[in-house]
Amino acid sequence: MSDSDAIVAMIRAGGVYYNVCGNTPCEVFHDAVAALNLPDCVDPERLAVELCEREGLMTTSIGFGIALPHPRTNLVSSAADQRIYCCFLDKPVNFDAMDGLPVTVLFIILSVNPKVHLDILSRLSWLLQQEDFLTLLQHKPEVDELVAEVDRHLSSQG
Repeated sequence: MSDSDAIVAMIRAGGVYYNVCGNTPCEVFHDAVAALNLPDCVDPERLAVELCEREGLMTTSIGFGIALPHPRTNLVSSAADQRIYCCFLDKPVNFDAMDGLPVTVLFIILSVNPKVHLDILSRLSWLLQQEDFLTLLQHKPEVDELVAEVDRHLSSQG
């Protein structure tokens, strides 16, 4: 499976969520996790706590109003349980981003090990620097439109 196929599969498994609420990153994480379709092996409260703890170490915002939150430990052990959740916030939230922009979009990542996690971060980071992809995110796409664009961009990256 190519990197593009793996990321598309993880987004399809995770899904797209709208109107995630909160005034702080932790509030946003708790609201998001309550809505997510989590694998059976993932305890929602533990995930929310781990996302908050990770954010407390250093912002997961990568700029452009986007954050890539993830737990510090691997909460899934099977590739079938890996997920990328795309969450659109109901309002911008301060994540102490280096560019000063508040966050409006989260890509919450659940991966099986550090190597896979770094591969995903690398691909998503590249993707989230593409101007037309950032424009797409402003329109809060449905999952099919989102994965089509992810696939198109990452397939062309090689």
